[in-house]
Amino acid sequence: ADKVADDMEAWLDNNTDKLTMDGLFGIIDPPRQDVKDAIAQTQAAGIQVKMITGDHPRTASVIARDIGIENHENTMTGKELDAIHEDKDFIDKIRDVAVFARVSPENKLQIVRAFQDEGDVVAMTGDGVNDAPALNGADIGVAMGIRGTEVAKEASDMILTDDAFGTIVDAVREGRIIFENIKKYISFLFACNMVEIVAILTTIVFMLPMPIQPLHILFLNL
Repeated sequence: ADKVADDMEAWLDNNTDKLTMDGLFGIIDPPRQDVKDAIAQTQAAGIQVKMITGDHPRTASVIARDIGIENHENTMTGKELDAIHEDKDFIDKIRDVAVFARVSPENKLQIVRAFQDEGDVVAMTGDGVNDAPALNGADIGVAMGIRGTEVAKEASDMILTDDAFGTIVDAVREGRIIFENIKKYISFLFACNMVEIVAILTTIVFMLPMPIQPLHILFLNL
């Protein structure tokens, strides 16, 4: 890829005076309307959102700005990652980077591994063959169900049937609700059983009448 870019640059240097500008146009793949709100909810929930793309850094940074990713101006390219990925402070250099551009499949996996080594739980989204290593290496690999390749789907842990980032936010919200409910239930069960055990042990030690019958324990559990 570097050789092709160098050859193209050399060709342009030698031939631009022979070319005539007829027109200029731009192409953009706009983000979905619901992404900005989903990103805001994700960041408000304490989850860091990072963009990893093959696009040009400036293009990626503008898109990151438009969808509300914090620190969107802080970008890093795949070449820069290759130059520092063996450094001991690699994670410190990439932690505040919001946009990784012009990256290779190896770069994606390096980023995932670096955050995992710090104890972070990493979720990776992707749809292409190049995303498969990172999808497989992440704690939670999320593939796109509509435009995702079969390789990406096989490498992932979860498939979005609607390809909507907001669905991930909904899943995180429901998961946290379930987790909180489990903690509340365990706290209640532990407290209730401890009271029953203490009461029964106390009556045994002091040879008092049994204060709790099996039917009482059943109703307490219900």
